[in-house]
Amino acid sequence: MAAIPRGRTPQPDGLRLVGAIRLSRYTDASTSPEVQKDTVERTGGRMGGAFVGWAQDIDVSALKTTPWEREELAYWLDRPDEWDVMIWQRMDRAVRSMADMADLGRYAKQHGKRLVFASGPGGDRLELDFSSPMSELIMLILAFAAQLEGQTIMERNQGAAAHLQSLGRWAGGIVPYGYVPGRRMFPDGNEGWWLYAHSDEDPLRSTADIRRRMVALALAGRNYSEITAWLTELSAITPKNHRALLATPPRDIDEESRWQVTVVREMLMSPTMRGYIVKKDGTTVRDETGAPVLQGERLITDDDWHALQEALKALTIANPSERRKDAHPLLGIVVCGVCDRNMYLNWYTERLGGRGAKGRPTGVKKQVFRCQGKYHEPGVPTLTIHAEPVLQFVEEQFLAHMGPFRRTQTIRIPGSDNRAEIADLEADIEELSTRLAQLRGRAADVVMQQLQARSDRLEELEQQPVTPAREEVVELDTTWADDWNEATDPHRRRRMLVECGARVVVSPPPRWRAPAHERCTFSVGTHVSPEQDALDDVAYQESL
Repeated sequence: MAAIPRGRTPQPDGLRLVGAIRLSRYTDASTSPEVQKDTVERTGGRMGGAFVGWAQDIDVSALKTTPWEREELAYWLDRPDEWDVMIWQRMDRAVRSMADMADLGRYAKQHGKRLVFASGPGGDRLELDFSSPMSELIMLILAFAAQLEGQTIMERNQGAAAHLQSLGRWAGGIVPYGYVPGRRMFPDGNEGWWLYAHSDEDPLRSTADIRRRMVALALAGRNYSEITAWLTELSAITPKNHRALLATPPRDIDEESRWQVTVVREMLMSPTMRGYIVKKDGTTVRDETGAPVLQGERLITDDDWHALQEALKALTIANPSERRKDAHPLLGIVVCGVCDRNMYLNWYTERLGGRGAKGRPTGVKKQVFRCQGKYHEPGVPTLTIHAEPVLQFVEEQFLAHMGPFRRTQTIRIPGSDNRAEIADLEADIEELSTRLAQLRGRAADVVMQQLQARSDRLEELEQQPVTPAREEVVELDTTWADDWNEATDPHRRRRMLVECGARVVVSPPPRWRAPAHERCTFSVGTHVSPEQDALDDVAYQESL
């Protein structure tokens, strides 16, 4: 449903009304925005006023937010001179806290505003008059009732969710990216909700495939920023819009919704994609044996999950220079030919002659690679070279040396050693041990039982025969030149240079203004030409 505009209309001669709508979950059809709006409009019509705007806050909990923390409502509360009366359907649409009601009452008393609830006790309209202490007492009593009702609803929902989770059912709430809820029959003969891998005819909205491709990119060495850029360039549907389309009824797409690096990181690290039930604190829901409880289909295999976690750890412990915003595209590759240490990117101003409007010398800023010169012999000048010709030289040499060769990738062939399950058990034991130290009584007994079951299973697997996994290097369909031309990001190209062992040595200039190719030498790791390899093989066969 399109958002109800909060814009202002021409000022009426009578009462200026603002209608306020709030909903914790948009799928709650019994108190949908349309029903609330209709009730508020009828109440405003009986009061003889005209609406100057609306405050509609959807998917906002009154237990978790104050009136001033809701975007639409705060807009009008911050503008008391533009309205006289604010109308809600019921008091619980405004607040579910005595403290919030007291703050709202003080605000209304200070600014001379009227707060009206279309459905008060007994179903009649309730208007709070803050001119007497008795009215304020009634207001707090009603707010206490709303707060108590809210706490009861929350506890009831939490209890129901915990029961469903223990049975392996999806308990509702935010739909994880990559999934769609559906009904199924469970082994106990009862029907319940389950999360299925989500697919769509439009590949940009097929969220399960998009999430799997995110995993594949991470396994290929892409970092969070690159994956985020890929999602943005692809125009893949965002988690917010994915949930909007799954709502009942579907909500409009938010064109302003964007992918964020933090969201990508959380999605890749979350065991939700394994079908597990994950709490808000990040812990996994477990059964009496300590095994994770499923709430949906697995999007990736256990082997892929553990390989993904290793890849993410590698991103965390990578060289800090990879994450520096000022890291230049040849950092760690271009070195000084005098001291054999890294050269760094710097700016300098090339004077053009003449002076500007304020009498300052005119010039053009250019980039250079410069050695710090700390390790040179006395009297040896610091080496400096223009950056742009060096970058062109490196690209030409890289494509000449590496361009025709196919790229390779190291793949891991798992053995029969239950490595994935052992890793899961070790992680489970670590998590349960941490939780056990924080509990006591019955809760500690339950966790202790889970911990013992996990430990017994781990001991059983560790005693089984082991066939170690092995790695193989496979040849990809793309060449170095293909990937280089596709990589528009200079830092991605730098990783390719690092991967092939590229090194650029800058020597002192042999003459004045010597070009880059006279001062630079380019080398890479040892690579065998496919043609030469074939000739060598023929020669070897003939010698037998």
